[in-house]
Amino acid sequence: MRLSIVAELRKAEDGLNCVETTSRLKCAMPKSTCSQHYRILRESGIIHSERRGTELTSRVRRKELDARYPGLLDTILKAWKREQE
Repeated sequence: MRLSIVAELRKAEDGLNCVETTSRLKCAMPKSTCSQHYRILRESGIIHSERRGTELTSRVRRKELDARYPGLLDTILKAWKREQE
């Protein structure tokens, strides 16, 4: 699920909140479960979240990840997509 979330966040330049993510993924997931996935991704340094009113919008920390681990995120997501096929 977290790889799916990261893949969707990479597509959204302005970021997404939990509800938008589950809608794009077309999966029925309680908001609390999605929030838990987001928290784990945030605490591991993969995404950055900012508050916009009452919503928490997140995006992938692409520049920071590529600077520290060049090509790693792309490699992981490509391998994951191959497994999905």
